[in-house]
Amino acid sequence: MKVIDWEDFTDADFYIKEPSGVTIGTFDGLHKGHIHLLKRLFAPGIEERVVFTFKENPAWFFRKKNFPGDIYTLSQKIDVLKRIGITTTVLIDFSDDFSKLKGNYFISCITDHLNLVKMVIGEDFKCGKDNDTTANKFFDLLEPNQVFTEIVKRQPLNGVPISSSLIREFINEGQIDQAEQMLEFGYAVDLKNIDVQQENNCYYIYKNQTRQVLPDNGRYNLNILKDNITFEKEVVIDNIFLKWFKKYNS
Repeated sequence: MKVIDWEDFTDADFYIKEPSGVTIGTFDGLHKGHIHLLKRLFAPGIEERVVFTFKENPAWFFRKKNFPGDIYTLSQKIDVLKRIGITTTVLIDFSDDFSKLKGNYFISCITDHLNLVKMVIGEDFKCGKDNDTTANKFFDLLEPNQVFTEIVKRQPLNGVPISSSLIREFINEGQIDQAEQMLEFGYAVDLKNIDVQQENNCYYIYKNQTRQVLPDNGRYNLNILKDNITFEKEVVIDNIFLKWFKKYNS
């Protein structure tokens, strides 16, 4: 999978000539609803499956002090997109300038640099300054270019619509099993680029070293992703630390 920045994608000389299917979203956690949407890119005639997503969750940009946390790190998100067969991921560095772009300008950037034949978006998707471009507006803007636009409904699980917000609530409340029912590839605390401390038989990180959503204070069985290997640990979380012990297979 190719991973490129938005600045490189919008370079005047950049163009993907292969017939391309595109989707756009934050894709935090890559839950089963996301996977259902992404699989709509696997259609006859589509050679490039392109995902536009963000290095940082836009919600964090707007409300840093009370942001509830990412479900997946960027590294985890890229890994899942690669695993399911996405061929190109375009990473947008969300900024004040980017937030001021109109949705129609964003769409024109995509059509200028891709041989776009299909757009797949969720029914509640919005983009552009002041959310000026809805899913239906995408359809109206792309139809004259003979781009097939598929608007995908939210997917339910046991009668409840799957959402990243609900998954965060489950994790925060320590209902990890409930969260993982909605996540296609499970939940794990990603320790990549985090300095893990060791004291005697105890390993720990400071909670403020990660921006992932964590369960409230308590003792939990959690997956820990370290050196590209996932371990199941009994983890203790308090106001400052997340810790686990060597006797639990460290």
